[in-house]
Amino acid sequence: MKIGLTILGYLKWHYGKALQSLSRVWKIFLSFIWNFFSLSLLFRNFFDPWKRLDDPYPKSFNFKKYFYAFITNFIVRVVGMLLRTVLIIAGLICYILLALLYPLVIIGWILLPLITMIIMILGLFLIFK
Repeated sequence: MKIGLTILGYLKWHYGKALQSLSRVWKIFLSFIWNFFSLSLLFRNFFDPWKRLDDPYPKSFNFKKYFYAFITNFIVRVVGMLLRTVLIIAGLICYILLALLYPLVIIGWILLPLITMIIMILGLFLIFK
């Protein structure tokens, strides 16, 4: 009788609280990926220069120095955009893969007791064969 109650208690926990906790943990994983890659910050600062590197423009107009500062600032902004694009793509790929993996994990969790029973029966079969 105790074994039956223990199994029923386990199944109630497995398909109740644990499944809900798994969903909460998955949301935390998604939030972690979003914050790890700082995706919102990368989107907001997409056109900023890389590492805040910029060359100040001259106070008095000197075409050569002004052009040099313009080209330097342009290159630093392009490098910043390219590197941010790579980071955004990597972050979105990780985020999407994690989101697509969620249904597989849920299906695996739901089937886990059945898989455990099958493995135990196969093990007993192999022992007594």
